Amino acid sequence: MSLRTLLIALLLSISLPVTAATEIVPLSNRTSADLLPVAQNFIGKDGTVSAYGNQLIVNAEPEKIQALRALLAQLDTPAKRLLITVDTNENNQQSNTHIITYSTASRDGGIQQIQASEGVPALIQVGQSVPLTTTQPDTYGRPQNQTQYRNVTQGFYVTASVTGETVHLSISTNRDRMSQERPDVVNVQSTDTTVSGRLGEWITLAGINRQTQADKQGATRTYSTQGRDDLTLRVKVESLN
Repeated sequence: MSLRTLLIALLLSISLPVTAATEIVPLSNRTSADLLPVAQNFIGKDGTVSAYGNQLIVNAEPEKIQALRALLAQLDTPAKRLLITVDTNENNQQSNTHIITYSTASRDGGIQQIQASEGVPALIQVGQSVPLTTTQPDTYGRPQNQTQYRNVTQGFYVTASVTGETVHLSISTNRDRMSQERPDVVNVQSTDTTVSGRLGEWITLAGINRQTQADKQGATRTYSTQGRDDLTLRVKVESLN
């Protein structure tokens, strides 16, 4: 081959665009919904990525596809099995002065555990059905008591992901509680939060401190009450594999 012919061939190879290829990349452990955003971000404007079932269809330059395969091989690993522990510690105290004096101190709460896969929401919930009685007039105007049962629960939706020794938690909590002031009222609290911490260590989610005061006067007695609620929520995540 003459030098002139070789130069022409080199110029043609430089000027011609690289032909894009279409390949199917099967996934073994993670779902296509999990890894499709990562693949699309990696390919960017150099090609396209779509999902079909649990596999990715990639259209890009062969070198780009090979690089994507290497990246997916690091990400398409079995999801970690996690043990999620929730500790609910609640203290209630009441003290009263003046004519009537009494005090109560109780501690309720506990630890709930559940196993879950990384990235999959887990629900931990406890509760009970409580009768709520209301008074309404009947057709003749006479007061009638009606009793209905209401579920009073406290629970947590926890979604955990692990990076090295750090765990990231997306948490939605709900906490129902019978009102101390009105027995026919259920107080409802809910929160959504994202926190991070180390595997195997307690992560404090919330500390709720509430004080209430009520005064009542009657024909024969006068008294005052002061109540205090303290609620602490903690979560610990441990890897099982």
